[in-house]
Amino acid sequence: MRRLLYVIFITIIIFFSIYSLKGWGSSNEKNSGKGEWIGAWTASMQSPGEDGVSHKGFENQTIRLILRPHIDGEKMRIRLSNTFGLDPLSIDEVHVAITKNGSEIIPGTDQKVTFGGDEKVTIPSGEKEFSDQIPLKVNSDKNLAVSVYVKDKTGPVTWHPRSMQTTYISNGNHVSDDTSAFKTKEEAWFWLDGVDVVADPSVKGGLVVVGSSIANGNHSTVNANHRWPDYLAKRFSTSEVKMSVLNAGISANQLINSHSDKGENALARLERDVYSQTGVKAVILNQGLNDIRHYPEYDADKIIERMRQVINSVHGQGLKIYGGTLTPFKGSGMYTSKKEKTRQEVNDWIRTSGEFDGVIDFDKALRDPEEPERFLPKYDAGDHLHPNDLGYKKMAESVDLSMFK
Repeated sequence: MRRLLYVIFITIIIFFSIYSLKGWGSSNEKNSGKGEWIGAWTASMQSPGEDGVSHKGFENQTIRLILRPHIDGEKMRIRLSNTFGLDPLSIDEVHVAITKNGSEIIPGTDQKVTFGGDEKVTIPSGEKEFSDQIPLKVNSDKNLAVSVYVKDKTGPVTWHPRSMQTTYISNGNHVSDDTSAFKTKEEAWFWLDGVDVVADPSVKGGLVVVGSSIANGNHSTVNANHRWPDYLAKRFSTSEVKMSVLNAGISANQLINSHSDKGENALARLERDVYSQTGVKAVILNQGLNDIRHYPEYDADKIIERMRQVINSVHGQGLKIYGGTLTPFKGSGMYTSKKEKTRQEVNDWIRTSGEFDGVIDFDKALRDPEEPERFLPKYDAGDHLHPNDLGYKKMAESVDLSMFK
């Protein structure tokens, strides 16, 4: 009899253990089973400038940062960066909300953000900090406002200039207030380098775009979310292939060299801007044109050597990497026939080497068939180097989404 009771007891334990693994646990376990944390938005951070707002920093001010997430989510969390700050960063209060227009937030959507249960957080120099999860449903068709209040003087700040998005600044604490308090505007993001969401299981992961000003969306319409990664995210949202697009573009960034005002080179920033992203599965590399333009002594072999290093690093992380050909730049002021020859040789290698997991031919999409060294005029922003909104849309349309299945 004792043995029979023992067998029954063991059977019951095994029964409940099995069904716990199938999701018959607590309500929290059920919620977490609906999807995984995936990066919905990012901005690659840079060191503060030698003057201006990033050098001066903030004191007793609220900074309202506006962004457009690239996937929907049942809840969210944010990531703040003090990567390039020289001192610990003390933040007194953070709120998130859905925006209505400009800096105006929609009533009833405002949520207080905590860090380890506290509304205040101090981030050491060189570090990042995730918030606790925030019970705000994220919609990829609506902008989010992240309002950060700092009481004490921050000193020079970690930032992302040329955001192509307006940030609103007020004196005092106005994290939950309407637009009337925000008198100052800047085209830059400060501290905020990531938003993650609990996404639908159909979203397979994040695709990080590593690039320079063209990835960053320079010369696109400000506040319109018309960068080519924005257009690509829209395409993914309505396709059979569901992926988030994370824009790690930095204006003037280079493949080989690092500059304080142009960010660390593509290889040096992979760990911070790509591998640390939540749920990343693949990378699009679209860099090298700035190196060709600024360094006439660099031949195709020099550019290709660095591309190979990036490819090997990405593959070493178990990720896929796709190469984007370099776009035309004749008429931009730094054009020479020698540089054009280098660009063509690099593009030929990208297309034919087989070293990338796939190729996206941005050059073919944007060039003038009659004069392939130039942009087709309808895609030219006017400086003969950057696309306009229509050109950015064409870039996104040239991406074969079936590569990501």
